[in-house]
Amino acid sequence: MAGDVEEQQAREQTEHRTETEDIGSPISNEAYNVITALQAKLEGLEAYRKYAKDGDTELWRELTRNEVQLVCRLVDKLEALVKAGELRMKEPGDTH
Repeated sequence: MAGDVEEQQAREQTEHRTETEDIGSPISNEAYNVITALQAKLEGLEAYRKYAKDGDTELWRELTRNEVQLVCRLVDKLEALVKAGELRMKEPGDTH
């Protein structure tokens, strides 16, 4: 009887995996991470622009220069992923 329950649970897990395996992002995990970090950096740059209006523009200008370097590194990485064919997942929903 315990074997029957375990067999049924295994069958249900397999069916669930089959039903959901093609659901998910078509973007690779690494590309997603780079894109997400890039978005955060770009939002930060926009915030610095707004903060500079309130004063101490030299501080915000310096921080902007530093962030722009990091943005360039992320863009370079994203371009490298695209060129290497690693932007997209092999199969949607595949987390590898």
